[in-house]
Amino acid sequence: MSKLYKNFFKDKDILFVGYSSRNNAYCKEIYQTFMNNQMRVYPYNTKENATFDVKVYQKLEELPSIPKSAFVLLSKSNAAVAVKELIDKGVKRILFRVADPVTLAECEKAGVEAVVGCPMMIYGTGLHKFHAFFAGVK
Repeated sequence: MSKLYKNFFKDKDILFVGYSSRNNAYCKEIYQTFMNNQMRVYPYNTKENATFDVKVYQKLEELPSIPKSAFVLLSKSNAAVAVKELIDKGVKRILFRVADPVTLAECEKAGVEAVVGCPMMIYGTGLHKFHAFFAGVK
């Protein structure tokens, strides 16, 4: 597993897997942080009954193109399922909020750069930068 680094999302297009109305404040903060850093963000959630304040894609086929980078905000078990689809669609870098060793090994085997962390360690301020320092983000 790689360590998170400042230029991890170098392509400036990000698939936000697991954009959730249940974690609304956190999702909005991450979404806005990506946008404030001149990134195109494609929120993705397969739940049909959810209501969102931004355009959220329910199927990857709806996207104009599949980003090469993804932030995955799912439980370990759901991330393990989602990673197969992401690899099949050509995603090359995945930042997981949480992931188990098997999922990370699957990424490595497929040639996908995978890290566990929070995007706020790259783009945040204050305590986020403090956390990034101790996590070794360079």
